[in-house]
Amino acid sequence: PVTRDDAETAYAAVAREAAHGRRQRLLVTFPVRIPSNFSGKEIEDFLARQGYTRLHARSDTAIEVVQDRVVLESANRSRIVEALETAMSFGGGRADVHIANGPTLKFSSQLHCAHCDIEFTAPVPNSFSFNSPLGACETCRGFGRTMGIDPGLVVPDENKSLTDGAVKPFQSKSYSECQDDLMRFARKRGVPIDAPWNALSADDRAWVFAGEGGWRSRKWYGVDRFFAWLESKSYRMHIRVLLSKYRSYDVCPACGGARLKPAALLWRLGTLAEARRVTAPEARFGKHLPGLDTESFASLPGLCIHDVVQLPIEQTRRFFDDLALPKPFDEAAELVLGEIRTRLKFLCDVGLGYLTLDRQSRTLSGGEVQRINLTTALGTSLVNTLFVLDEPSIGLHARDLERVIGVLTRLRDAGNTLLVVEHDEQVMRAADRIVDLGPGPGKSGGDIVFAGSVPALLRDRKSLTAQYLRGERRSEAVHEPRVPGRNSRWLKVLGAREHNLKNIDVAIPLNRLVCVTGVSGSGKSTLVEDVLYNGLAKLKGRPKEPPGAHHAIEGAEHVEDIVLIDQSPIGKTTRSNPASVVGALAPIRQRFAAEPLARERRYTAGTFSFNSGNGRCPSCAGNGFERVEMQFLSDVYLRCPDCDGRRYRAEVLEVKLATGRGEPRSIADVLEMTVAEAGQFFAAAPDVLARLQPLADVGLDYLALGQAVPTLSGGEAQRLKLAGRLADAAHGKRNAKKRAGSHGGGT
Repeated sequence: PVTRDDAETAYAAVAREAAHGRRQRLLVTFPVRIPSNFSGKEIEDFLARQGYTRLHARSDTAIEVVQDRVVLESANRSRIVEALETAMSFGGGRADVHIANGPTLKFSSQLHCAHCDIEFTAPVPNSFSFNSPLGACETCRGFGRTMGIDPGLVVPDENKSLTDGAVKPFQSKSYSECQDDLMRFARKRGVPIDAPWNALSADDRAWVFAGEGGWRSRKWYGVDRFFAWLESKSYRMHIRVLLSKYRSYDVCPACGGARLKPAALLWRLGTLAEARRVTAPEARFGKHLPGLDTESFASLPGLCIHDVVQLPIEQTRRFFDDLALPKPFDEAAELVLGEIRTRLKFLCDVGLGYLTLDRQSRTLSGGEVQRINLTTALGTSLVNTLFVLDEPSIGLHARDLERVIGVLTRLRDAGNTLLVVEHDEQVMRAADRIVDLGPGPGKSGGDIVFAGSVPALLRDRKSLTAQYLRGERRSEAVHEPRVPGRNSRWLKVLGAREHNLKNIDVAIPLNRLVCVTGVSGSGKSTLVEDVLYNGLAKLKGRPKEPPGAHHAIEGAEHVEDIVLIDQSPIGKTTRSNPASVVGALAPIRQRFAAEPLARERRYTAGTFSFNSGNGRCPSCAGNGFERVEMQFLSDVYLRCPDCDGRRYRAEVLEVKLATGRGEPRSIADVLEMTVAEAGQFFAAAPDVLARLQPLADVGLDYLALGQAVPTLSGGEAQRLKLAGRLADAAHGKRNAKKRAGSHGGGT
């Protein structure tokens, strides 16, 4: 350990070392470095004028000067301490004590290892933050990952041989010469070119990538040099696009994923006994330091910051609960330790003790994110505050919801008010007061159906919510379950072991509605998104993120495409609306462009777009409103005075579409229609109806076609994303049938 020495601690160390001998002679020295613009003789003359005429040693770069020669005994204690103080003062904080017939003890008042002559910078909080340049690893810049060529993308199908084109980038016309080179050199080396890639030896596969000669040599240059050559040409757009297809993220080789500079990982907290007491036997420490195994770690005191954040939060909490710092650090750190212990306790209270502090937020499930947000509210220790929670039960299992309700009641009992937007029965029954809005969605809503206590709600005969709470109405499955048959196709995930998954095998029947359930944090999102979705995307040649650890995915050939619909926001732009999400605007604009007045004025479908073209209002650029930037307040949005919020030029709105279903309407009138109204208006337009039908299928027939997506609720946004995917799928099937019909085949 590196500590700051002073004269007193140095004297104590000398006394302990020389305790076995009596009246041992000591030589106290200090180093003086020779500047490059001075000679050693000049420095010696300068020291002599200061009274230092005795030298202990001399080299080309430094002179070791004798401060005092003294016998170690209690009567000389003050003299030795004074000699050490003077030596450190003239030696730049460094002093040496030579014990006669004994060792030489080195001391430094700085963060400097006197034995190894290594200096360390003084730590500041940012030294341990990967978001700060002071602490972030210089190789990965604090991300913990670096981007490189992924061998799994270069050889996506390991069942192919080199002859069949296992090395994917060599299969294009542009680089077919590289495939020819590979075949020629592989034959010379004796590599089996007709054997599957996964049947080749490790040496042969390494040879394909590493090669054995330079780019212009008469030997195989290797896949790695091929990509290095492409990197040198990356100023060309098509080369950058090609490289992006084969890149992925790998653990940073410099920090091992710790995201911090090596110096930050040298600081350790606590004692080894405390580390062992809270750590599972299978925990691996020191993996961020190359070559440091568990036995080597056992010789180090305490844990570094990366070791701490790799522990499960429950063990981290025990570590800090048992942490006892020596004086005077115990008093200085009392407040900080109190805050750390409180926050870790809150995380354990909401059932997140199994997470680690270094777990990335994007890998958490929706329920875990919700509970973390609740612990943030708990950690504020506020009172007399209004907390507004929008559906905190999203993604939570019934067991975990009990813990969340406990947190909510604690916030209330602390003197706060909680306003919760919620549909979950457990949360509603735990409320002190219920406000039921309705009676229906969209234009049918907006009224207070009931306001009062839960028992009073259960007696109310008008509330639709009360009817479900009483059990008079229930949500039941529309179809009978379809049990997989003997000839059913399956999608199999083998050896999934990412995050909480413990090397599991999962078989999923295709053409079925399959539900993956379990308590929050049990690994559902990890299995479905990290492993299955990212793994299939990689197999399809469209990698999104590095897939979670697994052995293999079988049955991918039975799946044509894979689509992820998660809880991420659907969009923040006000130009996005339900009609554009499901693709209904394109056929609607085409019908307006086909009107006689539109053809007379040479309007195209683009004229009826509020995103571009000459048809939109020039004042608001098709937004329908103008934003007024306020210097100290939130921006103000005002209805556009030129188009009155209708988004289009007046002459464009003169074009009316007549469908025989009601009065002719302008494009602005159509955007103001609800989905149900538009369905009636376009009853004779199958291309429009096909796009609008998914909105009605998911219960969004009350939305206006032109309603801005950011104004939708969370449930509406989720259903809109599903409707958009359904519309795309239906449109793709129709196109496939047309293509198959033109070729006399089927799908």
